[in-house]
Amino acid sequence: MKNVIYSYYNIMVYNIYNIDNNYYFYYNDEMYLLCLVLGDTNIVKEVYDIIIRNKINCFKIISNVHNDFFVKVENNNYVLLKVNGILKYEYSIFDFKYIILNKNGYNWGKLWGDRLDYYEIQLRELGLKYQNLLNSFGLYKGIAENAILYYNLTMNKYNDRLDVGLVHNRIKYPCYLLNYENPVNYVVDYNVRDVAEYIKSYTLSDSYDFLYITKILDHYKFNKKSFNLLYSRILYPCFYFDIFDNIILEDANDDDISGVLDNYNKYINMLKEIYLKYKDKYEMFKIEWLDKIKM
Repeated sequence: MKNVIYSYYNIMVYNIYNIDNNYYFYYNDEMYLLCLVLGDTNIVKEVYDIIIRNKINCFKIISNVHNDFFVKVENNNYVLLKVNGILKYEYSIFDFKYIILNKNGYNWGKLWGDRLDYYEIQLRELGLKYQNLLNSFGLYKGIAENAILYYNLTMNKYNDRLDVGLVHNRIKYPCYLLNYENPVNYVVDYNVRDVAEYIKSYTLSDSYDFLYITKILDHYKFNKKSFNLLYSRILYPCFYFDIFDNIILEDANDDDISGVLDNYNKYINMLKEIYLKYKDKYEMFKIEWLDKIKM
């Protein structure tokens, strides 16, 4: 990567450090991050333009010697980011900020359905190689199908306008500056997305306490449509499918899914506790199998 940085940015780097396939280094006493771009580069450009126009705090993208944002390395796209602040600075979910954009959010039901179809094809072709995925997929597929149904019911029942803004592809707990202010991690979608992803990540952590989740849910001013949309996203187990992607596409270890499987009961109990506490206030849709689970 040192040669890449020198060739494309005329920066001589002596020490470079790897964080999850991203590379950071110091130059003239400032920190830079060569960041892997997993999504569509056109979306990154579109989102970054919104960031600049609205003067949102985030890492600055540095153009290369060809006046382009992106550098191709072994068929992967990277961008060079100038970091403002401390990578391990932790954001509180109560300080998350949103701007409202005149755009549409994603159709989660269609995206999730298409993704399930893709995973089924992958398992038919590669399943015997990945026993943990093969044995657990049916369970998480069923939960995902419930999430799709819940999303569709929500969108069909309510006419309320939903706020769309700049949110993140994935927000994790704890949420660090590296995750929150990275323009590569931004997407345009419904504002409830960040809260839902944070809650799921927090539930899988060792710090989990349902009282903290109630504080989050009570802090944000949801209407009935936005709360039910939020719940559909909490119900969708993307944390399982993200690891599925890594195993299938990156040939990661099949055992990497074990941590998620070990937290299955905690995740299901969280779903039920939210339902029991907020079902009347927000007129939540009944989920038969969740009702039958004993906590």
